[in-house]
Amino acid sequence: MSKKIFLLIFFVFFLTNCEAKQLTNNVVVSIDNSIITELDINKELNFLKFINKNLIINSSETLKKETINSLIDRKIKEIETNYFKIEVSDKEIERNLYDYLERMKINNEILNSFYNQNEIEKDFLKNIIKIDMKWSKLIRQMYESRLNVNLTEVNRELEKKDAEDDQKLKNELITTEQNKLLNKFSATHLEKSKKKYLIKFLWKDLL
Repeated sequence: MSKKIFLLIFFVFFLTNCEAKQLTNNVVVSIDNSIITELDINKELNFLKFINKNLIINSSETLKKETINSLIDRKIKEIETNYFKIEVSDKEIERNLYDYLERMKINNEILNSFYNQNEIEKDFLKNIIKIDMKWSKLIRQMYESRLNVNLTEVNRELEKKDAEDDQKLKNELITTEQNKLLNKFSATHLEKSKKKYLIKFLWKDLL
């Protein structure tokens, strides 16, 4: 093989790889100074398929749109919690990560194998959990004074269960009602937060 032909083949191979990488890293959404790329979307979709074996990714454009919206929400949560300097301890994150993997029946070996096969960073899930924990902490701090539960409704539920004096069950019902309120405040606050940032969709073919 002549030197010129070899160089030509190498040049074509180099360009092809560069184009593939460029395609993978195209910016799909910008949120002020933060971005979401095609690579982020692919990681998220692969992870969804990993934890839900029945999920069929390639057949649903709706799923892609939902994934992009989910990534936008997570990015907003990350920006907001960083702005308010919300922190959670590594110990809390590790405990929540462990509990999540237990619920999903996934061990570290399976998780790391998934990361390696899909070229995903090892702290991918850990970062997701961290952001969710920080956001939950922020919402609780902001709306703590508004978590008043209607005890009349709680007592009615206790009567239905024939456990009027069961303090443990009563506390559980109160916690459940508070969590419903927190979820409501979380959704409202997230929508309000979105209006603070300039969100641009830059690659409409994916939407």
